[in-house]
Parts: sequence; C-alpha cells; structure tokens
Amino acid sequence: MALLSFPSSPVSGQIYPVAPVVGQNQYKYEAATQTWRLEGAATGVLPATYGDATNVGQFTVDTQGRITSAVDVPITFPTAITFVSAPTASTNAGTSGEIAVDNTYLYVYTGTRWQRIAWSTAVW
Repeated sequence: MALLSFPSSPVSGQIYPVAPVVGQNQYKYEAATQTWRLEGAATGVLPATYGDATNVGQFTVDTQGRITSAVDVPITFPTAITFVSAPTASTNAGTSGEIAVDNTYLYVYTGTRWQRIAWSTAVW
C-alpha cells in the first residue's frame, strides 16, 4: 500500500486529492486541529446544480446513501396541444397532449388516461 503525500502547507478546508478517481479516499484539512479528516471515497459525481427550466436532475443513490451518479434529463413537451371535447370517463380514448375543458374541470390526456384538474373560470 502506498503512503499518502499530503500538501506541506495546507489551508483550512483544503481538499486532497483535488480530483480523485472513483473509489479513492478524499481528505479535508482542519486548521484548528491541524489534521486531515477523511471525507470518504470519491463517487465520481461532479459538484454542480442539476435541473433547470428544461431539465430534471436524475440521481442514483447507493445503499450507503451516497449519490453515485447525477445527470440532467431533458423535459419533453408535446409538440402541439389540441383542444377536444371533454371526456365522459378517464378511460376514454385520447392522444397524448390533448386538452379539454368544461365548466368545472380542465382535462389533460397523459397518454394512458385523462387527468382531471379542478379549475374555475375567471372574469377579465
């Protein structure tokens, strides 16, 4: 087993190694105690913010609760919205992306069934 060669003049909060390979232990320097504290094994996940207005962050967590992968998955939107007559049952046939409305509900066809959403009309 190889010996670790920590930086000779570390600053508080410094991480070593900076870019570890997956599974390699990473340490953080604590100036108050003048010690390197084991942070744990590197998972390979890059520090970043995942997800935004057009992407959802997708994460994989191992049995120890560590995030082992993180990626952005694009949110897909229907290319067109078609307004149709309100369905009489959730199992009525439809096409994904269709929208219907009556005096009480807004309906959206999810691809397998109609989803009913309560709403009220607004007066402008």
